[in-house]
Amino acid sequence: MYPILFQYKLISIGGYGVMLGLGFYLAFLLLERELKLRNIDPELAYKILLVAIPSGIIGSKVFHILEHWNEFLQYPVEMIFSGAGLSAYGGFLMAFGLSYIVIKRSKVDVLTVCDAATPSMALGYCFGRFGCHVAGDGCYGILVKPYHALQWLGTSYPNGIVPTSSPVYPTPLFEVFVSVLVLGFMLQLRRKEWPAGKLFFLYMILNGLPRFLVEFIRTNPEMAFGFTQAQVVGFFLMVTGIIGIVLLDRKKAAEKA
Repeated sequence: MYPILFQYKLISIGGYGVMLGLGFYLAFLLLERELKLRNIDPELAYKILLVAIPSGIIGSKVFHILEHWNEFLQYPVEMIFSGAGLSAYGGFLMAFGLSYIVIKRSKVDVLTVCDAATPSMALGYCFGRFGCHVAGDGCYGILVKPYHALQWLGTSYPNGIVPTSSPVYPTPLFEVFVSVLVLGFMLQLRRKEWPAGKLFFLYMILNGLPRFLVEFIRTNPEMAFGFTQAQVVGFFLMVTGIIGIVLLDRKKAAEKA
């Protein structure tokens, strides 16, 4: 693991930061390209990037603090300024909220832009989760037991930000693999003549479902009814995606009638 790639006096470059920055940049380039294909001013990609980066980082930190509130009360300064402890969904929700405002002010159809952004979302999420693996920031799975059928997947993170020498399930890599598949799927489906928003709602389902399932083998604290914060958000995304698709299909059927 490479939590710190370069350090000189007060300057420190971490593995997670590099992967996150690379993910933002590549996602931006992909969004710019998708907007051009839809005859939308690619300048909008710059505006979204400017709000997505800071809001994504702040949202990630805020959600992590809320998830580990008792720990935050004991070590508030350490948790705020720690390089570890970022919630992917917290960053996504806050970045999406501010990006929504930017899109509305640009007087462009929000759902059309959301469709164009789905490949970028999948790509950015992929790099973010891989950054977790590279830095070893503690978002691992449960301990791998000798009798587990998938014990060969066990991975240790002795040099991570949150070190562990015991073999655990590398859940960030599981999500990286799924994100790559979703990215390819989105790039294929975007060619279809679907109602605006349907591709985005489908992505919400394909993002929420794997995260909901992988949380069962992760060690995150429970939030409500035995579910973790990520499972609650993932469930919300799935339900929203299903409702959105149903409403769009009903609207299309009504228009045909």
